[in-house]
Amino acid sequence: MLFVISVQMWSGLRTFGGANWDQLWGVDFNAPGNRVVSNLFSMTYKIDNSTGSDFVVIVTTPFGTSIWERVVGRSNMNEWSYKITYDNAGNPIVGGVSCVPSGGPSNCQLSGSTRAFAIKLNGTNGSFLSARDIASSWGTADWVRIMSINSTSDGGFVVAGDVYYDSWTGDIDGFVAKFDANMNLQWARAVGTTSVEWLTTAFQTTDGNIVVIGPSFYEIWVAKFNVSNGNTIWQRRYPRTYYDDGVGKYFTWGKPASDGGIIIADEISGGNNRDVLFLKLNSNGDFVCARRIGGTGHDAGIDIVEGADYYYLAGFWNSYDLFYARFDKTNCNLVGNVRYILSGNDESARAIDIRSSSNVPYVAGYTNRPDWTAGNYDGLLAADSGIQDTCYWRSLTPSTNVSVSLSASGSWDIYGNPITVSSATYTANSVNTNKTVACGLLTPVNTSEKYEDCYISISRNGKFLNIRSKNKQDIDISIYSVDGRLVYKKEIKNFEGEFSERLSLLKGIYVVSIAYIGGRLIKQIVVK
Repeated sequence: MLFVISVQMWSGLRTFGGANWDQLWGVDFNAPGNRVVSNLFSMTYKIDNSTGSDFVVIVTTPFGTSIWERVVGRSNMNEWSYKITYDNAGNPIVGGVSCVPSGGPSNCQLSGSTRAFAIKLNGTNGSFLSARDIASSWGTADWVRIMSINSTSDGGFVVAGDVYYDSWTGDIDGFVAKFDANMNLQWARAVGTTSVEWLTTAFQTTDGNIVVIGPSFYEIWVAKFNVSNGNTIWQRRYPRTYYDDGVGKYFTWGKPASDGGIIIADEISGGNNRDVLFLKLNSNGDFVCARRIGGTGHDAGIDIVEGADYYYLAGFWNSYDLFYARFDKTNCNLVGNVRYILSGNDESARAIDIRSSSNVPYVAGYTNRPDWTAGNYDGLLAADSGIQDTCYWRSLTPSTNVSVSLSASGSWDIYGNPITVSSATYTANSVNTNKTVACGLLTPVNTSEKYEDCYISISRNGKFLNIRSKNKQDIDISIYSVDGRLVYKKEIKNFEGEFSERLSLLKGIYVVSIAYIGGRLIKQIVVK
């Protein structure tokens, strides 16, 4: 009997959460060391027993094993985190909003205590270092929120979000602000029209200046500001169709591309549904190419990142499936199929990053699958090698896959400084987010597939014996006959990838034993 043993890189999944609603809104490998850094937008965790909810910063190994976790906030307030950046020493700086709860921790009331925050934590242990509170300069009862925060070359950072400056008319505008290395405000600008706008992205470009993106409802606005004084260099306003089904806008983000351009994940109207929109602009904000992909339900892009070979976009598919897709860097064409989490429950992505050592995408978001969570919605971190349909990852072919063209038209108004800044103190306590590990196969590709361990898993498919390895590690494969004789042995050092090797076994019962970093996995196979 002929067997081929093949090994695939990790297709793993891990969840983080507590008894109430939790989502991961960020994931990256940008901090020093081979670590995954993410933040939990949480209604579960509190620094004490007071009213309100606080956010959690989670630092793990690439396996999802915790290095440290800190719940950050203050009494009787909601602290909701959106994104994370780092100072020159590798300390994380978290951006979000702090507000007085109204009707429970999932809501806010407009009050003098509603403000944005930028909180710096110690990168080694997560202890509190410093913070800035950001309030509206247009009134004491107004709303300010940070939805993007990215480092700048001078050791400072730039933020973007929204500011609610007129409680009577309900007008919300976007804002962008630049801070120095000591977290002091250097300049700020508000942008918008008479409608509601927000900015979800701000980052420094290769020329040193600041690009901001506002994907508000029926348009995408992009602009560049002078890093020194906040003056506008250029702006582009791209109208697009937008499907509004009454559930509101899903926040979407953009990133810089290595060629100086701008890549954006978003959504666009597709018949009776919303579809995914991938958009590429050049360094001047001019249109390069775009792609619309979708299925029969609601689909949307949420976050995007550049890998070694492709642009990777993540979001939700058919309203309830977490997915990611790859796009060609030259023409925006979809590469291969869409990859999605097979669950049957409610999942969505909120962030994506690429592990450079393996070029494996890590997707952060949430899940409502009961046997994956500690209660209600939990944050979800999933990595996929994309080599084959295995564990929870599957492939699908979009029913819609077409080029899209957008034309710039019009402009937004640019206002003066919309914010004031003050120092603040927040509490950061250790916490355990009741992590659960999920790995295996929900619906088998074939009848011989079984639920397996997350680090190493074995499945048989006809004459093929498939072995999946989670990460770079030493593995020792041994196969024994039923009477205990060793009939095959293979050692692989520091392995991450795939290999194949031919084996000939007589009819009978055999035991496959794999020793690996997490222990030993044993499985019986029958050769007929």
